[in-house]
Amino acid sequence: MEAETNENMSTEQKEKPETGGEKFIGGQKDLLNEKKGAGAKYKELFLGKVSFFYFIKYELVMMLFSWVPGALGFALRKWFFPGLFKKVGKGVVFGRNMTIRHPKKIEIGDNVVFDDNTVIDAKGENNKGLKIGKNVLIGRNSSISCKGGDIEIGDYSNIGPNNIIISESTLEIGKYVFTSGQIYMIAGGNHTFERRDIPIWLQPSVSKGGIILEDDTWIGASSTILDGVKIGKGAIIGAATLVHKRIRPYTVNLGVPAQMIKERK
Repeated sequence: MEAETNENMSTEQKEKPETGGEKFIGGQKDLLNEKKGAGAKYKELFLGKVSFFYFIKYELVMMLFSWVPGALGFALRKWFFPGLFKKVGKGVVFGRNMTIRHPKKIEIGDNVVFDDNTVIDAKGENNKGLKIGKNVLIGRNSSISCKGGDIEIGDYSNIGPNNIIISESTLEIGKYVFTSGQIYMIAGGNHTFERRDIPIWLQPSVSKGGIILEDDTWIGASSTILDGVKIGKGAIIGAATLVHKRIRPYTVNLGVPAQMIKERK
């Protein structure tokens, strides 16, 4: 019966699906709202609700210091970047050409190192944002992005180069976690697709419980970790593995999908 109803819809109705009025369903999609001006969209994407003074400070700091190369650049960013964030510890190193979004929701511990071209984004209306522990390394070109969710990275963890870490719910990385290059993790981001009169992209996202990487785990290069996964303490994920289910502690796992191949003894 539903299929017949959809088939009988006029072309005009199909081109203008019901999405709850003019409002897009889902966090970032609201940025496509034609009623919002470019300035409002920029502020929502990069800063959220901040004072005019803070907005000017953010623009000046990023424009003047984010690109400066060499030791001078490191020194300038060490002096001027901390004032943008909710909390910054001692000895933090900020690389060149970083993208920093919603820094008022970002906490950074002591001796954290951000390599060049990294993205840290705590975007969201009601989320806590991004918290990074002490002695953490964020590799070159990696993106750590809250899309309305929360991300926490524990002490002494190493996020490899070209990682993409996204949270629409909760994503927790424990202590002494090591990720190799080209890792993809997404907590949440599962679109419903029950309705055929609305594009899947515009239907609500749901979460299967987020992602947890317990302490002392090692994620091999080019692996993908999906929503709802918990990787137990001391587990190893081999290169190019797809993880879609719970991983037992102190096991070695490999394949698409992930299969346990042995235990660590």
